[in-house]
Amino acid sequence: MLRPTLLMTFLLLAGLSAHAQAQAEDERPLARFRMEQLQQTVGLPEEQARVVVERWSRYDREQFEKTRQIQQIRRNFNDILIGPGSEDEKNAKVRPLLEQFVELRRQQAELKFKFEEDIRARLSPAQQVRLITHVEEMQRRMVEALRQGLGNRPEPGLRPGAGIRRGRR
Repeated sequence: MLRPTLLMTFLLLAGLSAHAQAQAEDERPLARFRMEQLQQTVGLPEEQARVVVERWSRYDREQFEKTRQIQQIRRNFNDILIGPGSEDEKNAKVRPLLEQFVELRRQQAELKFKFEEDIRARLSPAQQVRLITHVEEMQRRMVEALRQGLGNRPEPGLRPGAGIRRGRR
C-alpha cells in the first residue's frame, strides 16, 4: 500500500530548502535537482519530470505564502497576548485572528492534498513506490544530518547548556 504521508513529507522536506528559491526569480538549481531526482530515482522521462517539477514549484510558492500569512497572525497573537488589557479584551482581539488562522491551516492542508493528488496522477504505481522508497531514505539521511549538525553547535545567542527561560518577568 502506498503511504501518501511519506510522499508529502519528502516533498515538504525538499521544499523547506526551496522556500527562499521559490521566492527568487531563478529557481533553476532547485528545479534541476528535482528533475535529476525524479529521473534517476523514480524513472520519469524528462518531459514528465518537468511537468512534476513545475507543479512542485507552484506548490512551494503557494505553501510559502500561506506560511508567511500564518506567521504574521502568530506575531499578532503574541503581541495581543503579552500586551496590555484584560483577558476579555484579549479574547475579543484574538477571536477574529483565530478564525483566520484556522482557515489558513485548512487551506494549507487542502493545498497539500491537491498537490499530492496532482503528483500521484502523473506517476505509475511503480513510480509511486520508487518515490516513496526514495523518500524514506532521504528522510533518514536528513534526520541523521540534522542530529549531527545540531549536536555539534550551540544555538545562536545561547551559551552551551543554557536554556530558554519562560514565564519569568
